Amino acid sequence: MKRAHRIGMWLGGSLLTLLLACALVLFAFFHTFYPHVRPANYPPTHDLATAQRQDLDYFKRYFTLDRSYTPTARAQAERLFRDTYAKVGALSPAAFSLSILRMVALADNGHSQVYKGSLSSANNRIPCRLYHFADGYYVIRTRPACSALLGAKLIAVDALPVDQLVDLMFEYSGGPRNHYDQYVSVFFLESPALLHAAGLVTQADQLTLQVQLRDGSLQEVAMHADPPNPDAPDVYSDAYLSPQRIDGEAADWSPLLARDAALPLFLSGYANPFQATYWPDKSVYYVQFRSNESEQGHPIGPFVSHAERQIIETRPRCIVLDLRLDQGGDFVTTAALMKHITTLTDSIQHVYVLISAWTFSAGDIDLALVKDHGGRKVTVIGEPPGDRVRIWAEGRYITLPHSKLDIGFATGYEDYSKPCWGQPHCFWTTLFFPTHVASFAPDIRVPYTFDDYVNLRDPLLAKAMSLASDATLQH
Repeated sequence: MKRAHRIGMWLGGSLLTLLLACALVLFAFFHTFYPHVRPANYPPTHDLATAQRQDLDYFKRYFTLDRSYTPTARAQAERLFRDTYAKVGALSPAAFSLSILRMVALADNGHSQVYKGSLSSANNRIPCRLYHFADGYYVIRTRPACSALLGAKLIAVDALPVDQLVDLMFEYSGGPRNHYDQYVSVFFLESPALLHAAGLVTQADQLTLQVQLRDGSLQEVAMHADPPNPDAPDVYSDAYLSPQRIDGEAADWSPLLARDAALPLFLSGYANPFQATYWPDKSVYYVQFRSNESEQGHPIGPFVSHAERQIIETRPRCIVLDLRLDQGGDFVTTAALMKHITTLTDSIQHVYVLISAWTFSAGDIDLALVKDHGGRKVTVIGEPPGDRVRIWAEGRYITLPHSKLDIGFATGYEDYSKPCWGQPHCFWTTLFFPTHVASFAPDIRVPYTFDDYVNLRDPLLAKAMSLASDATLQH
């Protein structure tokens, strides 16, 4: 009896020790990569100088929180911080925003960013929504004041060629350039206040747009801006591709495409971030991820399990994995599927991965896992993705108390060319999913143009299906 008691005590003590060790590891993990940041707590203020000073006081901790700065870049950002501090009260809200953007951009890291939803709600925007296609910037959503420009190509703003303007504003973003072009640049192009604060346009409340209309004619239009709208939908321009109404969007917004247009598969049902279908006559299984985490009403776990079961049951010869609008989330949710997608059944000959500059963060990790584990069975089609093979990610964000800018800081180093074991601040989770990918560049480059969009074509899927057909015939 005493022996059993001793064994029980030993087992209980061992279990308690194990649980305590696990708790300590979890605490260390979250403390290291997702540190808690106390929210700002300042007394109310009614003058601009004090408000900007308090914002800067709170922002200063960013230089400690974000680990992606090189020593040289951090020193440069801190010098800019001191220069900005000396100008508080003399800076317009837009100029203050640009100073914060510039300090963050010096990290040159895609995850170290001022969140563009908070930036756009704090600054004015013209009533035209732009999208960057492979052949330029086009107006694809408008309010009535801009409706005559629906479908027009933007050529210049205040006589400055649009490509030059985008180049000049890049200093306020940093990170991978193609991701900036696709994701960030439209927020600048649509805001007279931000462009004026940068010294690139003459007025803070309107832009003179030079456009090419769909009939080929050129036109110059003075477009007044709508005031800042904190209640506007917090969406990126990929949401404009769907003609369906965006949640929270005013009723007077009109899309370029008809609401009942026969959209290509990757744009259909845009409210659903996950979809899959099987074409038995072609023996091709298509699966799309636009996120790596559950979205409202759409849990990711059941979808991943469903896709795996269907692939095993249908035994396709080829799989099309569509990641071109996958902007990230928690890569662990899809990691097992990505590692084993080429070997779920012995019927699978090839996997075609579709990517674009929207493919970012966990979307790129999915790409790395498929490429590394699939080897020669994988072909990547599209345009270069929005992140690098070596990045800083994870972290949280801080919110400045008065400008309300949300600013993401990065805490974990991730290397998808080799395990980062031994590197300072290597993100622990990646060590369980090591990859050895030299590049994220597509094997076959296929652009997505405005002409493809308005004619409801999907050149990336068309290329994948053509290759799949050839593979089936050869088999």
